[in-house]
Formats: sequence, C-alpha cells, structure tokens
Amino acid sequence: MSIKLKYYFILVVVIFNLITLHAQRNLFSTNNFTPINRDKLDGLTAATASSSAYKIKQDFPNATDGFYWIRNDNINGGVAFQIYADMTTDGGGWTLLLTNVGYAGWTYVNSIFRNQTTPSLSANYSIVQWADYIKKSASGFQYMMEAGARNSWGGIWTANQAYSFVATVNTQTDITRNTTWGTYTYDISNTGSIQPRMPWRTTANNGFLTTDDGSGNWWGTLVTDRSGWVTAPWIEGTYPSPAIIYYWVR
Repeated sequence: MSIKLKYYFILVVVIFNLITLHAQRNLFSTNNFTPINRDKLDGLTAATASSSAYKIKQDFPNATDGFYWIRNDNINGGVAFQIYADMTTDGGGWTLLLTNVGYAGWTYVNSIFRNQTTPSLSANYSIVQWADYIKKSASGFQYMMEAGARNSWGGIWTANQAYSFVATVNTQTDITRNTTWGTYTYDISNTGSIQPRMPWRTTANNGFLTTDDGSGNWWGTLVTDRSGWVTAPWIEGTYPSPAIIYYWVR
C-alpha cells in the first residue's frame, strides 16, 4: 500500500468514527436531555409546578383529578400556588376557576378573586382573575360551566376569539357550545337562560359574573350577592337556583 493510499484510509476511518460518535451523542441527547423532557413537570409539589392543568394532562396523560401546583410569572408574583384540576371530563386538563356554594360574601371585586389559596369543590372560591394566564391559547381555549352537580346543567364552550375572563363588556358572543348538559333554551334573544355569551363582569342587578346581556335580566349568572337565591339565578323555571355552580378553563 502506498503512503498516499495509507493516509487516505486513515482519514476515512477518522471521519467515520467522528460521524458515529456524533450520531450516538444525538441519540443520547434525544432520549434523555431534550427540552421537552426537561419541561415535563407533574405539578405534584411546588418545586415541580407546571403552568396549568391542561399542560400537566398533556405531559402526564394518566394524571387524575385532584390538587396540583402551577406557576406563572404573571400570577401571584411568580410564586407557585395550588389549584384543583379535573383530569377526566372530556379528556381532562381543566383548571377550576370558581366554586359558588352560596351568595353570602360575594362582591363585584371578589367574584374574580376569592379564597385564592384554598381551591375547593365545596366552598366559595375564585381565581377568575388569573384565568387569562392559564388558558391554553389566546383563542380556541375552552371553558366549562356546571350547576347543581358535576357535568350537569351547563356545558363546554370554545372561545373563537381572543376573549378575556375578566371582560366588562357583553360582546363576547363568538363562542361555540361543544357539549351540553341538561335541556335549556339557548339563544341570544332569550334572557331567561344561559345565553351564548362568555361570562362577563357587571354590576347590573348584582349579577357580578354572568352570561346575560345586563339589560335588566340576569339569568345565566354565576355569582351574585342577592339573598333571594341559594347561589345565583341560573335557568328560569327549569333550574332557577342551583345549590352549587362551577366554572373551569383549559
């Protein structure tokens, strides 16, 4: 073998070894150190707080209903806080925003922020103020409303525009009802029921968080302080005063 051919052979071997080593490193990195894996936080402790129930469900499909920790720089000064998550309904990934078990103590202000560090399915609670940072996208996010019991007298909706959970206008009507629980009239002109409008903030008739238009009626309301109702006026005639109302986001 000539010296020139020998050097050529050595060069080929070196290049082959370098390519093999690079491929092995890429394989190792892909399997063990990708950002996707590093970002998979289960939310079971404050140290492993994720960003929402939806994110936890995406990363951990077997996650079950219960309490989790989430964190967002725009919420609670960036400090992790606890939420309650529904990981079952319609595929799961729902963060509880509000529980209303009774009219007492509700105000326009705390209808979106009450007992925020103690999420509960059985006591008055609200983190609606934080919902815009928890929803999965600016538009195309979903919300769920229930009354009387879980998966009852309400449904699941998709917001088709960049709507806000703390809006103070009644124009958030570009929504799609995906799932319905219970039988009730559902029409923008019918003010005696849940209307096709994303809940908004108002002081009209003390319906602090409502799907109604605010023009004098107040059915389809999630929060009020009026003592004439157990919780809030929901569906006229059919289901006027549920014992509990839930509101969720994903």
